[in-house]
Amino acid sequence: MGALGRVGVIAGYEWNRAIAKKKVLALVILAVAIQTLVIVGLYEYYHTPSFAEPVSTGFEWISTVLGAGSQSLFIPLIAIIVAGGSMSEEYEHGTADILLSKPISRIEYMFGKFLGGFSLLVMVEALITFVGVVLSIGFFGGQIDLQFAPLMFLAIAYSSLIFFCLSFMFSEVFRGTTVAMLLAFAVFIASSVMSPILGYLYGTVSRVVPTWAATDFPSLLLSQLINLYNMPLPSPDLGAFYEAALIITVYAIVFIIIAAYRLLKSDVTKRTD
Repeated sequence: MGALGRVGVIAGYEWNRAIAKKKVLALVILAVAIQTLVIVGLYEYYHTPSFAEPVSTGFEWISTVLGAGSQSLFIPLIAIIVAGGSMSEEYEHGTADILLSKPISRIEYMFGKFLGGFSLLVMVEALITFVGVVLSIGFFGGQIDLQFAPLMFLAIAYSSLIFFCLSFMFSEVFRGTTVAMLLAFAVFIASSVMSPILGYLYGTVSRVVPTWAATDFPSLLLSQLINLYNMPLPSPDLGAFYEAALIITVYAIVFIIIAAYRLLKSDVTKRTD
């Protein structure tokens, strides 16, 4: 079996391990439920007596795919839970020694764990995007600019790298699932609170806060796509779009390098109690 085969085996193992977490399934169900509530709320609002006739903007799919808490709340939380125990649970259960005693390098092992966890997260994001589009069409009929939905899915997946990599790094560095998740949650909450405050006080300085790029990148991409498709003129948000993309890349690379350094330069500890 070659390197790719070994990575694939670890990735498949990671799928099975992560799916066994009922918290992930619960968050996915909750995210879809809230999407449904949002679209039902919009439908009921558009059918109130204040409207002479039912109204549809044709952009309801954006409210369910990028709104409804999916992009700003549930995706980061699912990413943190999936990645938070990815490396640390192997130390806690004593399976890291067994897995790394096999003919597999530490880099292959880490890459397989990362690929398995992140591909599972991407599948969840695909489901949430698909459900949002289907609900919007089902309740409001034809939607506008649906050709951008696949790109929105890719943008959501890309932006989720920040908190997935952050939690993955904590999982390897501290080798404790509870500590890793709590620290990642703390960073998420702190950056969510700090971002608007820094934005008000210092303007663009707030963009270095992780939640800005993680939550705004898909919306920035959508605004660029709609602007180019309907009116090909220079957009004032183009710089913010590129900046968000760069920030995501830098954060992800730094977090993964730290995790890899910790794995390569330290001993594989025995089971922790």
